[in-house]
Amino acid sequence: MARACDRLHIQMKREVVFLPTKKPFGDRFIKSSRSPDLSQQTGGEKTKKHSADKHSTEQRRKNPRPAQAKGTTASTQSNAAGRTTAPKIQYRPKPTNLAVASPSKPVTPKTTTHWGEVAEWYDKHVGEEGSDYHQEVILPGVMRLLELGKLAPEKPQILDIACGQGVLCRALAKAGCQVTGIDAAAELIAVALRRNATDRLPIEYRIGDATKIIDGIGKTEDSFKVNSLDAVTIVLSIQNMNPLSPIWHAVWALLKPKGRMVVVMMHPCFRVPQHSAWQWDQQIGEQHRLVRQYLRSTEIGITTHPGDAARGLGSSTTTHFHRPLQSYVNTMGNAGLYVDHIEEWTSHRTDQPSAKKAALDKARKEIPLFMAIRARKL
Repeated sequence: MARACDRLHIQMKREVVFLPTKKPFGDRFIKSSRSPDLSQQTGGEKTKKHSADKHSTEQRRKNPRPAQAKGTTASTQSNAAGRTTAPKIQYRPKPTNLAVASPSKPVTPKTTTHWGEVAEWYDKHVGEEGSDYHQEVILPGVMRLLELGKLAPEKPQILDIACGQGVLCRALAKAGCQVTGIDAAAELIAVALRRNATDRLPIEYRIGDATKIIDGIGKTEDSFKVNSLDAVTIVLSIQNMNPLSPIWHAVWALLKPKGRMVVVMMHPCFRVPQHSAWQWDQQIGEQHRLVRQYLRSTEIGITTHPGDAARGLGSSTTTHFHRPLQSYVNTMGNAGLYVDHIEEWTSHRTDQPSAKKAALDKARKEIPLFMAIRARKL
């Protein structure tokens, strides 16, 4: 068979290039523009050419060969006696001037999950006694859920996680509690210490990461004692923390038996940054709350100082970790914290006088802005 192939390639009028296949030969050809020199062929060879062509064509019809391997070529070569040998496989090199496409990745700015970069602005915004939301909604709600009179006969021991510039710590201390405040932002702790330098309230401030209060083997940091706290508060900050489980396990370890935890957050069902908004229905004259995403947990970048960003002054960003309500309740339960009470708080604000005022105020009172969860140590 090899000899028949030799005769076939000797007498072909054109050099051939085999299409790629995993085997060295195939029955599909691409004609080359180059032709071998056949001027030295004898008459006998020319006679053999016709016979070989006919025989080879019949063989190919009966026994078609598989296609040539991709990325290879075959060409005829002549030896010293003038005879042409069987084609030699040559692999085509991969092109080097073609860029390989890769999935595009969005370029995101450096982010943090605390508000330290805007500590001074945040302190001015919140102030000594809190913003209007703090004073009218949040602080009264937290005090009500803590039920301070039931915690301890005197000076309940309370830890405020992610205390910021200390607005809740000050309110608790003025209510007769011994308070410890921790925050991951050193800048905010510095502001809190500066404010307490004149107040001299019974507050201890520490720089700390709430997700690292307790380590992987259940050991707490040396500065915290297990079963020592009457209550733990986490106000308007849990949605800047991830993951949740280490925080709940730390709270369980630090609380006394039947101690309680109060968590306040932007309502996860109705306040999803970039995925929820108010919408006015012109046909019926009502304000609706549009929610485009809820169940899927998502990391959302938000601007910490929208005013500066709008004026082109630049602003830092932080990460909002959106989670559905079930994520909070289930992870608390897994850590041994029993949810015994949930409240949903609406905004105290009202709209400016206008034809839409009644409808806008109705929607604001119907759709809550905050959610508060109280859980107890089992």
